[in-house]
Amino acid sequence: MSIVYRIDKEKGYTLVLWEGVVTADEFLTHIRRLSSDTDWPPSRRLHLSDLHTASLDASMDEAILQAAAHLYGQHPDKIASMKVAIVANSAFWKAVEFERTISQYGAFAIVFNALPTACTWLNLDTSEVESLLQQMRA
Repeated sequence: MSIVYRIDKEKGYTLVLWEGVVTADEFLTHIRRLSSDTDWPPSRRLHLSDLHTASLDASMDEAILQAAAHLYGQHPDKIASMKVAIVANSAFWKAVEFERTISQYGAFAIVFNALPTACTWLNLDTSEVESLLQQMRA
């Protein structure tokens, strides 16, 4: 499955699900696809990435994380002032590294250990987000 996303234009947030082993190429492809989506970012500029069921391939090194942040940074009108929550378990420290890098482009990102805390920070309904994630997994 890799990386899939859903944009809720009405509620103003993007939900991204990472599953299985994710490679650097898949991550960069996802960023290109998302940043070219005319619906992204939605009105409230909220973004939640759920990585807790994913593991990162060895190709996801510091250089790739910087390249990924730079790809987002090429769209300052989209990334500036975006509120980004990343939920990560095994990928926690890589996510923290990405958090630091993406922040240089004006996004406000925080890495969380648990989905409910991330949802609270973004002011999203946890049960709704959990339900959507289940649908995205199907």
